[in-house]
Amino acid sequence: MLQFLVKWTILLSLINQIFIENTNAMQAEENFEIKKNSLKTEKLHSGKYFGKPRDYWWNPDFLQLMGKRWQTQQVKSVLDVGCGVGHWGFLLKDILPKTTTLTGVDREPEWIKTAQERAQTENLAHRYTYTVGDVNQLPFEDSSFDMVTCQTLLIHVSNVKNSVLEMCRVLKPGGILVLIEPNNIGRTLSLSTLDMNTPMDDILEITRFQMLCERGKQALNEGYISIGDQLPGYLAEMKLEEIQVFISDKAKTFFPPYDSPEQEAIIQEIQEWSKKNFWIWDESETKRFYLAGGGDASLFEYYWEKALYRQNQRFLEGIEAHSYATSGGKLTYCISARKSN
Repeated sequence: MLQFLVKWTILLSLINQIFIENTNAMQAEENFEIKKNSLKTEKLHSGKYFGKPRDYWWNPDFLQLMGKRWQTQQVKSVLDVGCGVGHWGFLLKDILPKTTTLTGVDREPEWIKTAQERAQTENLAHRYTYTVGDVNQLPFEDSSFDMVTCQTLLIHVSNVKNSVLEMCRVLKPGGILVLIEPNNIGRTLSLSTLDMNTPMDDILEITRFQMLCERGKQALNEGYISIGDQLPGYLAEMKLEEIQVFISDKAKTFFPPYDSPEQEAIIQEIQEWSKKNFWIWDESETKRFYLAGGGDASLFEYYWEKALYRQNQRFLEGIEAHSYATSGGKLTYCISARKSN
């Protein structure tokens, strides 16, 4: 009897061990899939910038004002180019007639799928449709839309003029082109309470570092992230009419106790970026741009650590100490023009 109990105990122990090993293997596989999917999402174009903070890029009353300036109540069809997961298009629904249709196009199938799902969730699928496509070869006939628009698309394209010409091709005569594009270098000179005692050279070094990276990105034909300043001149060259430029009145304001939904979303995003050593781009991409812009390779680590610290660690330290505050000025241009009849 004793022998039987011993053997039975050993058998149960083996079974338990096998169960644990299988469970661990399944958990490891599940974790791998989660990590793989996460990495896949992050590697998709602009994936780092499609988080919750993007929902707070605009003041609703300012968009209402822009709707009047753009005369959107006369718009029956819209094309949202480089739509991503649909943030910009879904904001536009509040300044468009209830019968207006919107088509979103993006080169990433994953973003198109997400936008389609959101349209279903918001009961807009009968008006909002999405398809895979590229700004340089839009899959639409000439003169198809009353309004063609994009938000932070042109900062990524290699030939802005060609992209804008393609957008104009599918715009109806008399239709409106609306381009939402930034000057991103200005963010380095948007100072906070933590900058009051920072040596001037430190602030200028970060500005220089970003400018080298921006110019390197442009030199590699991967876009210029401060393209907003150049666009009115391009539109004038193309003989577009009624060119207008406004600046979004949205500021990225921070002050204690940091308890608004927008501030909480931004803090969470910076926490994630800090864990992953993410600046505007990841380290390898930043270095590639920096070197292409003429940066000194021996100084890259010095600049990289400074940029990371200022954006991420110092920000989080300031939040923890309740010492961080800023009006958060930024330059987002609302540029519009009309195609001649």
